[in-house]
Amino acid sequence: MAYALSNSFVGESLLSNFKWFDGKDPSNGFVSYQSRANAEALGLFSVDETTGVVRLGVDSSRTYGLDQGRPSIRLESKESFNDGLFIADFLHMPPSQCGLWPAFWTYGTDWPAGGEVDIIEGVNTAHKNIISAHTADGCSQSPSIEGMYSGSQRNADCAVGTQNIGCGFTPSGNSSSSYGDGFNAAGGGVYAMEWDNQHIKVWHFTRDEIPEDVGRKRPSPSSWRLPDAVFGGSSCQVDKFFKQMSLVININFCGDYGNAVWGKSDQCDNFAPTCPEFVANNPGAFANAYWDVRYIDTYQKSSFELPEPTTTITPVVASPTAPGGISIPGLPSSIAGGGGGLLPPGHINRAKVGNYAYLGCFGSRAGFPTFVKADESPAMTLTRCTNACAGKTLAGVYQNACYCAEALDADTRAVSPTEEGGGVCDHTCPGDQAEFCGGNVRGAPAGKNVNGSEPAAGVLRRGSSSRPRRLLPRDIPNSLLLTVYGAVDSNAPPPMAPPMAPASPTVTYTDVVTATAMRTVYPLRAMHTKVVHAGCGCDDDDDAPPTPTKTVTPVVNSFVARPSASRNATRNGTSPTSDDPPVVTAGASTTSRGFTTAFAAATMALALALLL
Repeated sequence: MAYALSNSFVGESLLSNFKWFDGKDPSNGFVSYQSRANAEALGLFSVDETTGVVRLGVDSSRTYGLDQGRPSIRLESKESFNDGLFIADFLHMPPSQCGLWPAFWTYGTDWPAGGEVDIIEGVNTAHKNIISAHTADGCSQSPSIEGMYSGSQRNADCAVGTQNIGCGFTPSGNSSSSYGDGFNAAGGGVYAMEWDNQHIKVWHFTRDEIPEDVGRKRPSPSSWRLPDAVFGGSSCQVDKFFKQMSLVININFCGDYGNAVWGKSDQCDNFAPTCPEFVANNPGAFANAYWDVRYIDTYQKSSFELPEPTTTITPVVASPTAPGGISIPGLPSSIAGGGGGLLPPGHINRAKVGNYAYLGCFGSRAGFPTFVKADESPAMTLTRCTNACAGKTLAGVYQNACYCAEALDADTRAVSPTEEGGGVCDHTCPGDQAEFCGGNVRGAPAGKNVNGSEPAAGVLRRGSSSRPRRLLPRDIPNSLLLTVYGAVDSNAPPPMAPPMAPASPTVTYTDVVTATAMRTVYPLRAMHTKVVHAGCGCDDDDDAPPTPTKTVTPVVNSFVARPSASRNATRNGTSPTSDDPPVVTAGASTTSRGFTTAFAAATMALALALLL
């Protein structure tokens, strides 16, 4: 049987068909997950009106106390699944940055009995993805799956157990393009998960590897290459260990994973003694910490013969936009992507140069203090620079100058075209005009070579008519961007991660429903309903997040409840049991309490009557 598209979460449909988790993080992260209304007030998400691309980000402008947490987003699908094909296209993900723990994953609310599959996950400065599974006792990887996957297998025992790390894989091939900076430098890509009663298989496709049938919405996984990861087989009955799983996308900070490896598998402790201290005091480090979601599609097997598309699908490419739909002038507006994909501009360099992987276009507020000049030539190329940096971790190039480094400082990181201090590495290399060697911060004039000389003949900066000017008399001014490659594929794989679902989860969601009355001139007053299960030990006494400054008309229902494994759960993802009746209180969307549900309903009815 062929797969038929059952859901395509694009634009607003992604935001409205996922629950906005705003409770305490079960993985002990230094994070404050926000409701939709508060996330909008803080500017944490946006939708591109032309492409439908959804940006999900974090606060990157404020410092916080160690008893607070940096605001972020965690979305969980309202629908749960027992099988199917799931395909997600991301144009950008959070970078390889100290303090970050982003993930795209699934879990069953009856955890660990319902299982967990982490499709994309990494922490701090990781450059390789970890695809892992966490289950109840009794599931392990058996020899029966040998030859079915192309990735590198890690731990084989999937049970949470005493180690609390499950089983997993590192993707095959150029694994540095599977996560973080390398993923973004490659223009993002597609992750797919096929789940049937025999196996759960996960693929990562770089932008130019996306199967053509994915772009046509007629995916046929049997025709794809070997998956990067496989779970199930003779020693792990899939139907028993994975069920009623929801899709989750989030950006966490620190937590059980990040705190455990801080300064052990990375050098992040050079910037702060602990992860929460770094995250609390360095908002600018997270300006590039966001997901750009093109779509998340779900498919189910269908016995009906699906007709071939009658229209030709052409790769659609939009001009890059900032949050809020602000277009960026001066950048290419069309680059063909594989599989009918959308490929953002500026990601043109080779993914690999020798043993070095492309990590992206980097900026530095501090002038790249860890980089030391290793070579300078009017015939500079990417290969020449990586050769000059042999034995070093990082190679960075700006026009005719090559720099090497062992590590990055806290103020040096990959940048995007849209952020303040960002831009595109669009200067062609003096020795090879098919390659790009650095660039300038957006709005800064095109510079001369680092030594002040004129660029070599043929060195171009696309989209700029600015006249060159003499740069500041130091090696790497803040206005310059380096094209950076890293010898990260040779590094040891990142440590396996703990599960992200709690052992006995108490889940808090906020469901936002827009209420609109005909001929309504003034917005309806938003009401807040809180349901607390007796004896669960849960409360809602945390500091309220900032009140939205924008006029909205939502009716907000906030539930705190034990999750139900039922497929027919309430729209908030939880179902009270008959022997544990909920205690209901209600009040306005401020912190006032004590209104009854009946009074709330009467108030709403009166408001409608008056306005109509």
